[in-house]
Amino acid sequence: MNTMQKYIAACAGVLLGLSAAAYGQQMASATLDGTTITVNYTAPAANHRIAGSFHTSADLAFKGFNVPKGLYTFYVLTDGPQWQLAVNKATGPQVATYDPKQDLGRVPMLMIRPPAPVAACKITLSKIAPIAAEMQVVCSDKAASTSFRLDRGANDSQW
Repeated sequence: MNTMQKYIAACAGVLLGLSAAAYGQQMASATLDGTTITVNYTAPAANHRIAGSFHTSADLAFKGFNVPKGLYTFYVLTDGPQWQLAVNKATGPQVATYDPKQDLGRVPMLMIRPPAPVAACKITLSKIAPIAAEMQVVCSDKAASTSFRLDRGANDSQW
């Protein structure tokens, strides 16, 4: 590699680093009964698809489907008036293209008033009960949430 190629490579590395810092990886987590649930995502602009990794070290129950402990991809489907959260088995490079055949399940999200408009999408996980949490997604002037709990195998009329 000649001097000019090294200079171009160094400049490209700096620019990529600045881009990653500006649009860096975001994380949200909640701990339920000693179990940590984590989502990692890159905060997209408000008009882009929302997706990221979803990791749980315990089995979870969403309304209508269960998620065994493990690593998954989540997609927030923003088409239409009501958003949906899809938890998907795909991981790695294949997550770039959403494949609904890989869904463990989908749950309608409750559309809520956003706390404040945001330029990039923001995701939070909040503990709402000893074994339950809520995922909230805020993009621009829209927001939606859904709840889930640890799957203890018990019949729970709320779910």
